[in-house]
Amino acid sequence: MKARALVLAVLALSTAPVFADPPQSERTAAAVMKVEHEWLGALQHRDVRTLGRILAAEFIDSDFQGDAVTRTQYLAYFARPAPGPAPRVLQSFEDTRVRFVADDDVAIVTGLVISRPEAASKAGASADPAAVRHSRFTDVFVWRDGRWQAVTGQETHFAPAGS
Repeated sequence: MKARALVLAVLALSTAPVFADPPQSERTAAAVMKVEHEWLGALQHRDVRTLGRILAAEFIDSDFQGDAVTRTQYLAYFARPAPGPAPRVLQSFEDTRVRFVADDDVAIVTGLVISRPEAASKAGASADPAAVRHSRFTDVFVWRDGRWQAVTGQETHFAPAGS
């Protein structure tokens, strides 16, 4: 009987981590930025499956034109084939900040995305200023089902001072 109780106790303890809080390493600014990078890559590759994983059911985007875009509309847009071969664009995050609120269950990411045509970057030449796009963004994530999900996003395109 004692052996059986010991086996049951060992089994119970070995399954306990499954029900415990996720490792703290998943609830960091680096983990949120990893999702931001995945999101950006999914947009570039029109990867609807990855977008569907990242975007929460209630996701809404306020796009650069001021339109409110639902998750369904957002995914439908990227599910359509690109209208033609688009030139490859290199994108980078700058001036990015991650803040946690609501007992670290909500992450707010603000920053700048700079998009440059890849051809100009490879040639070492500076890209045509009209071809380089600057976008300020704010994305809000919630910790749900053991992962970060985006519930809202907003981006504003702008020309930097001196352009």
